[in-house]
Amino acid sequence: MSKDVSTTRRSFMKKTGGAAIAASFMSSAPMFVPQQVMGANDRIVMGIIGLGWRGTDHLHTFFRKKEVQIAAVCDLDMPFLLHGLKFLDDQQTIDRKWVDGGGGEMRPAKITSPAAAPYLDYRQLLERKDIDAVSVAVPDHWHAKIYIDAMDAGKDVYGEKPLSLTIKQGRAIVDAVKRNSRVFQTGSQQRSSSEFRQACEYVQSGRIGKIKEVRVGVGGAPQTQAVPNELVPPGLNWDMWMGATKEYPYNPLRCHVTFRWFFDYSGGMVTDWGAHHLDIAQWGLGMDGKGPRFVEGTAETSPGFYTTFTNFDMKFTYGDGTPLYFGSKIKHGITFVGEKGEIWVQRGDTKSTPESIYQEPLKDSDVHLYKSDDHFQNFLDCVKSRETPITPAEVGHRSVTLCHLTNICGWVGEKLEWDYEKETFVGSNAAKGNQHLDRDPREPWSYL
Repeated sequence: MSKDVSTTRRSFMKKTGGAAIAASFMSSAPMFVPQQVMGANDRIVMGIIGLGWRGTDHLHTFFRKKEVQIAAVCDLDMPFLLHGLKFLDDQQTIDRKWVDGGGGEMRPAKITSPAAAPYLDYRQLLERKDIDAVSVAVPDHWHAKIYIDAMDAGKDVYGEKPLSLTIKQGRAIVDAVKRNSRVFQTGSQQRSSSEFRQACEYVQSGRIGKIKEVRVGVGGAPQTQAVPNELVPPGLNWDMWMGATKEYPYNPLRCHVTFRWFFDYSGGMVTDWGAHHLDIAQWGLGMDGKGPRFVEGTAETSPGFYTTFTNFDMKFTYGDGTPLYFGSKIKHGITFVGEKGEIWVQRGDTKSTPESIYQEPLKDSDVHLYKSDDHFQNFLDCVKSRETPITPAEVGHRSVTLCHLTNICGWVGEKLEWDYEKETFVGSNAAKGNQHLDRDPREPWSYL
């Protein structure tokens, strides 16, 4: 980005207050929707939707990938959008590699990054025919709508976890992947970490014997007292932020990071950390594409402003009788308990009991799972090759379904029987659970 372009854009935003940002940077580039394998030197043109905490990480990470060109950024909150633009302005050049500068001294090779267009409405970004893929990091209640709209617009998607707000939304996302032949990577990045892959490979290879039970601990959601409602901050489109959910006056605790502690927008710690750890539990059990038969337990929300469960104690039972315990007071991480020992794993740490289990290397004949050492890079590689990434939408959907089953069981307060093939509750109390498979949307923001 040249200094002139950067200065002109800042001047424009200052004069207009950002109201016309999206329209002013619409592209008329020719359409390119990759349906075939891309060449090794082809660049992937990307848009970044959502520039908050996780979205900023997406922006920084993809920007530093040599095969990526960031063509557009979007957020409905002007300060977030300006923050993303400032990063791009500050990074007019990026160190892609090191080259010999003469005399044996290594110096960075500078590559200029073209200007990225800003948008306040993601739908205008999706109209860009030159964009191949998007990364989406927005509150959970917006996932299904934006993911599906992006794929219907011909874009590949890197989408944050948890995949969906409801079970039916998750299935609709999976259907959109198939309908549009898109590459979709769920942001369950633990599958691209060696400690989790190792744990699951040892479990599936039978190193701890027949599985007796699995324990998953994530902690409970926090609680706080209410704060007064406020005027909507300048630059924030609060009506659009609420999307398909119930309309509320603006409250700072409902927005941005703490949105996840309201059932209107998320699922609390059950979906926040549960989507990560239950995903690894499913991987280790070899249950990708499947699910449990029963869910039972208790859940409660301590008095306060937040609505998600502060304490929960759930038991899933799979068709072969294997129990999976999921709770707020269980040791953090995933513990696989077998007849010959245990394997426990969390981020950056894993242990076996006895230690001798991990001391014996896996053999070529043992189970070796999909290997990825970089979740973002795996997505980019698959955009080019058109292969399936390590955490496709179907896997993300099946994993977060356990989270949704947890919250539904907590709301119903009864043991529920789940048909994972038909994705519906069965039995005498099925109706109590099935009423929570989806939510009625506030128009016009339905994902359908």
